Amino acid sequence: MNKNSQFLKNIKIHPDWVDFFTVDILKLLAEIETEVTASEYTPSAEKVFLFLAQPLISAKVVIIGQDPYPQKDVATGRAFEVGTLKSWNQPFQNVSLKNILRSIYKAYTGNIIKYNELKTKFDNEFPVLPPNGFFKNWEKQGVLLLNTYLTCRIGEPGSHKTVWENFTRELFLFISEKNKSIVWFLWGAHAFQAVKNVPVLNSVKTLHPMMCFEKQGRENDFLYGEINCFNSLKEVIDWTGFGFSSPINKPNTLF
Repeated sequence: MNKNSQFLKNIKIHPDWVDFFTVDILKLLAEIETEVTASEYTPSAEKVFLFLAQPLISAKVVIIGQDPYPQKDVATGRAFEVGTLKSWNQPFQNVSLKNILRSIYKAYTGNIIKYNELKTKFDNEFPVLPPNGFFKNWEKQGVLLLNTYLTCRIGEPGSHKTVWENFTRELFLFISEKNKSIVWFLWGAHAFQAVKNVPVLNSVKTLHPMMCFEKQGRENDFLYGEINCFNSLKEVIDWTGFGFSSPINKPNTLF
C-alpha cells in the first residue's frame, strides 16, 4: 500500500479491500490526489476512504450517492450523512435525508407522514438513533454508503466528477466481483448510470429521495412507489437501530 497517499495513510484498511489497490489503481489515485489537493476540498483527507475500514465480503447493502455535500465540514465520507446535524429536531434543509427517514417509517408502519410529524415520534413511539450514530449503525450491520465522486471543491458540487469517475467505476466492478450477493440500492438516474457497465446481480431501483411525490407514472418513486427499498431488507438490516419487529401496530407505545 502506498504510504505516501494522503487519503490512505490514516485508514486502517480491512483485508477485503487490499486486492483492489493494484499498481495501476495506486497510480491513478496518486494522480487524483494531486488534482484534488490543489484546492480546498471536502471531505477531509482522512474521511475520503472511510468505507475501507469495513469488511466487503460480508457486506449486505451498498447505497450509491453522487458526491459529497459541498459545504465545509458537512461531508463525512458517508453518502447522505450530514456531519453538522446533531439532532433530528434541529432544523436542516437536506430533503433526501428527511425522505430517507420517512421511507423507513413507511417500511415499518405502512404509513407515509410529513417529516415535521415524524420527528415528534423519534423520542417515543418510533425512536431512531441520533444523526451521529444513525449511519454508523448501518455500517456495523454491513451497509456501504458510497459516493460516486469521493470529493468536491468547497462550494462546487460535481467539481471532481471527471477526477473520480474512472476510479469508482473500477471500485464498483471490484465490489460486484468480490461480493455477488450484495444488494445495490440505486436511487435515481445518477446511480443507474454509475453501475451501467457493472454486473449488478441484486438491486433495488427507485427514483432519487430528493424528489418524492405521488403521481401517475411514478410507480418507482422513492417514497410513494410500489417498492420500498428498506422494507425489502428490514429482516436483514435494522434500519432504526432499535430492533423493531414490524409492522408497528401500537402507535402510542412508549419505549
